[in-house]
Amino acid sequence: MSDLLIEILTEELPARFVDNARAQLVEHVTTHLDESFIVHGDIRGFSTPRRLVVLARNVKEQTEARTMEAKGPARASSYDAQGSPTPALLGFCRGQGVDPADTYTVDVADKSYIYARKTVAGQKSSELVEAFLPRLPHEITFPKMMHWEESGFQFARPIRGLLALLGVEVLHWEIAGVQSSNTTFGLRVGKPKPITVASPEDYMRRLREAFVIVDPAERRRLIEKQADKLLKPLGFKLGDNMSDLLDEVVNLVEYPSVFLGDLPKIATELPESVVRSVLQQQMHSFLVYDQNGNVVPHFLSVRNGLTDFIDIVRRGNESVAKARLLDAAFFIQEDMREPLEAYVGRLDTLIFMDKLGTMAAKTLRLERLAACTTVYASVTPEEEATLFAAAHLSKADLATSMVKEYTSLQGEIGGVYLSRAGGSPDIVSAIREQYVPRSPSEDIPATRVGRLLGIIDKVDTLTGILATGFNPSGSEDPYGLRRAGNGIVRTIVESRESVDLEILVKKAVEGYQATGSLPHPEDLQQKVLDYLKGRITQYFKEKQLTREFAPLEYLPLVELGSIPERMQALHEAAGGAVLVTLADSHRRIQNITKGLPAATSLPADLLLTDPEELVLRQSAEAAAPRILQFLAVRKYPEAIRTCEELAVPVTVFFDRILVMATDERVRSARLLLLCYLKYILGLVCDYSKLT
Repeated sequence: MSDLLIEILTEELPARFVDNARAQLVEHVTTHLDESFIVHGDIRGFSTPRRLVVLARNVKEQTEARTMEAKGPARASSYDAQGSPTPALLGFCRGQGVDPADTYTVDVADKSYIYARKTVAGQKSSELVEAFLPRLPHEITFPKMMHWEESGFQFARPIRGLLALLGVEVLHWEIAGVQSSNTTFGLRVGKPKPITVASPEDYMRRLREAFVIVDPAERRRLIEKQADKLLKPLGFKLGDNMSDLLDEVVNLVEYPSVFLGDLPKIATELPESVVRSVLQQQMHSFLVYDQNGNVVPHFLSVRNGLTDFIDIVRRGNESVAKARLLDAAFFIQEDMREPLEAYVGRLDTLIFMDKLGTMAAKTLRLERLAACTTVYASVTPEEEATLFAAAHLSKADLATSMVKEYTSLQGEIGGVYLSRAGGSPDIVSAIREQYVPRSPSEDIPATRVGRLLGIIDKVDTLTGILATGFNPSGSEDPYGLRRAGNGIVRTIVESRESVDLEILVKKAVEGYQATGSLPHPEDLQQKVLDYLKGRITQYFKEKQLTREFAPLEYLPLVELGSIPERMQALHEAAGGAVLVTLADSHRRIQNITKGLPAATSLPADLLLTDPEELVLRQSAEAAAPRILQFLAVRKYPEAIRTCEELAVPVTVFFDRILVMATDERVRSARLLLLCYLKYILGLVCDYSKLT
């Protein structure tokens, strides 16, 4: 067995493209190896800003001979009236390399088909790999593509080298005019010479000698170790919210060298968020804190390369930081000559999105949604007033010079300006938190009004974009639809907030209709709700809670915030014999009443006469109000225990009563009783999905 190494060498890829491209390459290589029946061991992906690499361990040099079964034409079309093979059968046999006499018939879904069985000889793995190598670059997708040569091939950046080794054997492939070889290049600094790679085992060592660390996890550890070595003796540290920036920096360097720089005095006079944004957005550098979490006038940066002349690099970075911070101080000074309210009137000059009007129109829609908060959330009059005021000012800072220069500060700068002007702390917090969470690692808003403002803002955005007919697919999501959907779901689930998304989305659609900016209104409300349901499912999938979520998947969206507590209650009740019995009964109820709606009540004159029917009705009608009461106050364990009280009467009912009686009136009454039980049990969860 030998190891398989594949490298695609490119111009510098955007940092945000690298991780996903590496994952795609690993996935496609794995798929191709498996589909080619090539036995292999562990497969790992590596990457730098200039290369995507896959290493497959213990690849067998030869595939095993195997027997294949192929489906051919229907038997009826395979032979003519005289019993002779038709052209359809003869063509199938030629393609499979078998004689018609060696075929056989298999019945599939009440129809007979011709099948052939043939033995495929083992093949050299190198030949099979060479067959799929040219397809790999075509299979990797990026948010943005470019082409740079005559064939029109597209990739995120120009491809400059291809390498594939199976053991010591060099595999040949070509893409975009680039021929593969057993050479690669080290760190770009200076004039790197070609590096000849003798084997996959030789690859990592030779690149390390050329100052390239291919493993991003190792680069991350090196950055953290070097940072700790510089900061710890001084009593400093990096912030707790630097994970996303660190992920980015890891994909900006092939050989990290960390250095500490000084910030000018102006840095201590500016808001922390401004200094952090300047460093991160303009310089990909880290803000430094003392052990008490206070900002210190230093920054940490990472050079791509060795420590040669690092003092010159440091001074250059310090000059850039000083200039940027002075610019920021000037912008803030100029912006604050007017109150934040003054910028609201300028939002009609900013386009929200093509076909969807201006930011001024969006602000009006947010105000409408804030003014009717009580119809989709339980809020106090004070919270509603604060939400309306925050919605009115929420987008004002988009018209400021500071946000135009540093877009990542939207919301934050509005909060800073309002706070300095003596504005309400609650409104300030809401404006700052409206865009949170921006990433999976960022916490949800800390305040209730901030959460509600963020939810209505994202719902408005989601509704508008889907109204244009756009739908994200694959890695394409230029308008941040998935981020908006994920933010709504995370905020509600993780805060346990009670928000009726169905009503909120309906109001959002009405808001667009009122402004006349709704290109495609057909079924829009349902499209938005379906999209959110997909994001909810994906959220629990990423949390590896798919099985736990299944019994709760069809709860009304207003119950989204209660799902974590319901999951916990079901987890605590799991394993009990009564719950297993109830799950079986619920499954049986659903099968019998398939296609019939749940019944929320029973008529007094319902034709039920047998004792088992009467006992079940009495038990169900006694349990229903108690279950509703427990659910209203989120006492889910009590609601589950109340449902379990129905397990015995339901079991007895099924044991002794024939639901599908010949008398239509009796049958209808019994089905209605089961539909009532379907409603009661469904209030808590879909017990039939419990395993």
